[in-house]
Amino acid sequence: MVKGISRRVVVVRPDEHGVFEQAIFLVRDCTVPRSDAVREACRIANRYLVGRGSHRRSSWLRPAIAFALGAVAASGIWAVLWLLV
Repeated sequence: MVKGISRRVVVVRPDEHGVFEQAIFLVRDCTVPRSDAVREACRIANRYLVGRGSHRRSSWLRPAIAFALGAVAASGIWAVLWLLV
């Protein structure tokens, strides 16, 4: 279904080396000044990119630590069982 409602939109296009091509924000309050809406859209886009970049770097770290701790625990259990038998 198509509605005939027009919305105020802010489109953020980062430099060509960016992760995304564009980000589209629908402005809820039309009384907000244009500069404030653009500033807020850029802030949200930057916060998203910073959060995604740090997550991407550490995404392999948790499974690697869990694997190492599991291997140490299993080795310790087997050593104790071997000494008891």
